Amino acid sequence: MMQPPSRGLHPQPSLRSRRLRTWLILLVTAVAVPLVLFSGFLLVRNVNAQAEEAERLVRDRARLLAEDVDREVAQLIAAAEVLATSESLAVGDLATFHRRAVEVRDRLGTNVVLRNLSNLQLVNSRVPWGTPLPANSGLIADQRAIATGKPQVSGLIMGGVTRTPLLIVVVPVIREGDVRFLLSLTITQERLQTIVSPERLPSGWRAAVIDEDGTVIARSHQAEQFVGKSLPLDLWAGMRDAPEGIHRATNLEGVSAFQAYSRSHAAGWVVAISVPQSLIAAPARETLLLFTGGGLAFFLIGIAAAFWLGRRLMRPVMQLAQAAEAVGAGHLPSVDTGGILEIDAVGKAIRNAAGLIQQREADLAESEARYRAMVETAADAMVVTDDAGIIQSFNPAAERIFDHRAEEAVGRSVRILMPEPCSSASDIHIMTCLRTGERRGSGAGRDLMGQRKDGTTFPIELAIAEWTSGRRRYFSGTIRDITERKSAEDALRASKAEADRANVAKSKFLAAASHDLRQPVQAMMLFQSALEERLDGHPASRLLKSLGEAMGGLRMLLDSLLDVSKLDAGLIVPTPVDMQIGPLLNRLGAEYHAQAAAKGLRLRVVGNSATIRSDPALLERILRNLIENALRYTERGGVLIGCRRQGGNLYIAVVDTGIGIQSDKHEEIFEEFFQVGNPERDRNKGLGLGLAVVRRLARLLGHRIELRSLPGRGSAFRVEVPAVTLRSPGSDRLKSVPAMDVGHGLILVIDDEPLVRQGLQAMLEGWGYRVLTAGSIEDAVLHVESGEWPAAILADYRLRGGETGLDAIRAVCERLNMPVPATVITGDTAPERLVEVRAGGHALLHKPVAANDLRNAVVEMLSVAE
Repeated sequence: MMQPPSRGLHPQPSLRSRRLRTWLILLVTAVAVPLVLFSGFLLVRNVNAQAEEAERLVRDRARLLAEDVDREVAQLIAAAEVLATSESLAVGDLATFHRRAVEVRDRLGTNVVLRNLSNLQLVNSRVPWGTPLPANSGLIADQRAIATGKPQVSGLIMGGVTRTPLLIVVVPVIREGDVRFLLSLTITQERLQTIVSPERLPSGWRAAVIDEDGTVIARSHQAEQFVGKSLPLDLWAGMRDAPEGIHRATNLEGVSAFQAYSRSHAAGWVVAISVPQSLIAAPARETLLLFTGGGLAFFLIGIAAAFWLGRRLMRPVMQLAQAAEAVGAGHLPSVDTGGILEIDAVGKAIRNAAGLIQQREADLAESEARYRAMVETAADAMVVTDDAGIIQSFNPAAERIFDHRAEEAVGRSVRILMPEPCSSASDIHIMTCLRTGERRGSGAGRDLMGQRKDGTTFPIELAIAEWTSGRRRYFSGTIRDITERKSAEDALRASKAEADRANVAKSKFLAAASHDLRQPVQAMMLFQSALEERLDGHPASRLLKSLGEAMGGLRMLLDSLLDVSKLDAGLIVPTPVDMQIGPLLNRLGAEYHAQAAAKGLRLRVVGNSATIRSDPALLERILRNLIENALRYTERGGVLIGCRRQGGNLYIAVVDTGIGIQSDKHEEIFEEFFQVGNPERDRNKGLGLGLAVVRRLARLLGHRIELRSLPGRGSAFRVEVPAVTLRSPGSDRLKSVPAMDVGHGLILVIDDEPLVRQGLQAMLEGWGYRVLTAGSIEDAVLHVESGEWPAAILADYRLRGGETGLDAIRAVCERLNMPVPATVITGDTAPERLVEVRAGGHALLHKPVAANDLRNAVVEMLSVAE
């Protein structure tokens, strides 16, 4: 068998090959550069943080000095205000006031002067009492104090006696709302110098106090040079109006510095602190220079180490290359590792490579022999093609299936094995054609048609695997003759189709039989109901009651068949709402209590206030069937109805102490007409359709049914429904049936069966209604034309001559030119009847109709008519 060609591997040198030492240098660079960049980033960030911290410290120190100035001025103002309110001044005792002023002078180190508004000194604490005092020249602060009535602080002035710089605090003395005197206290320039003394500042820092006119009134350094002089306009403009701040500027000594300032609240003066930028930038520059120099030195050392290490590794690496070439030639040379463990490990691996290669060649030879044996003896055809569809390999099974010898097939296109359209496909599209068959599932092949040498075709299953050798693609196809399997599948499909036809025939038979049975049963029930009311108390009334019970069982059978038919046809559409489960359980318990008591059973309902989401009517039907089933198969003990909440669901349980169900019957009991413990088919034990309806309704609602049962111990059916949060009490209660009001209105009965027509008439007249009867559309229209207008219509669906009750209702309404409430009665259980009647807007009752159901339908129609 021909094998696909293979190609040897020829390693090519890398276009980016470099010497080992070059790679080591690049490695050092790759490690060092990011580290240097990151370290530089951290350094810059640290320098900026140091600068920000220095600025914060300068601002804080300016605030503290401003607060010290505020305290100094506030102390003098407080002392002056105390003197201004003294009793001695109020009564004009200036001698006593002089003594008080001397006490303040000694305590605070300030001179106290009392002047009148003409600036004549009345009291001066520096001279003894009684010494004549001169008049002073007025101050700008005097005018502000008189105008505002509040203390004021002057700018820097020269003392008239001491000839030293002074600062004056002026406090007005107010009597009866007018300023009568001016009280002045001096702030010596020495006290301000103490606040900004160099001892209170870090080395190299400068501090100054500037008055409101920009004049220096105190300075920490070179006070004799700068006190009393005005600041340069560009320097004063930056701090004149703002309460505080910081900026870069040239200080009074001509040095570039950080200038922080803060304004005194009491005096309005500005306290400024100047820090040369060199004090902040110098540490950062030193750190940067140290880092740059050290980083460059370490980088050069790393480059030198990499260069040396590269030369150290070059010789053993070259020997490894020579050893690898020797291994390729089948030799085992020794390798000088140079004392490097890793290279020594590589050398050992190279020495072991020859033995491993020889072992691999032996294994490959064995594997190829095994592969050939498998291919030659395989039961399925195996065909290998290239990407152009040319056959490269053809095993014996392929020869047997396709009738081609291997030497005939190899080298030809795979099209010889395939019929149209694949046989006409081009070489480029041949593999695409083979991949378009029907998939049989994940991991399985595809169903196609194969072609033998003689041109006959047969079904095959083809699985294709794609693989490469070198740069060429190949396809391995595994082919199986599935003629027998296809025959079996065709037979199975035919059998299934026959079963479907039988099921359809069964449904048609049930529908037809149900319709034919319902007609006479309906007539009997109508007559029985009418007779029972007329013969109430008659000796024959017991026989009529027994007759009614028998017909009730027959009606239950027909209704159950109808329920199954509706559910299977998908005509029942649930309408889920949020509803409280408690009222429904209590109502069912009250309704079935009498039935349980009649059998001597206990019926208990456990109350529950949970709110669930379901269709009320369909859920009630499920619970009714379960309760009736429990009562039917329980002879002693009782039945329990209750709920339990688990997670987001509520489980409604119906538990009995009945006969129980064997575990192997748990699925069968949900099938139609299957009953446990009723081989004689006792109708008192039901029909075997209740649980079939339960399962269909539960699937429709999305509710899960659980069953737990032990033979002889009883059964527990649980219905899982979703629970919801209670919104408002009674918002989803079941609607109550309106009270019946009978005996009023004219009713038109349309039915082609005289017995049914007579029975309906007898029953309706027995309830007090007036009745018109018609056997056809023509008779019904004649009643209308004679002037008798019905308030409601009861019409059979099937009438003679292909007419329907819907046609009769339509004809009457058209004649009256107005709609009339109508109910269609039919024995046809076909699902399409329900759709057709609802489309016309009418109600539908299925025969046989019980007297109570008919009465409810008539009452509802007449309530609509009113």
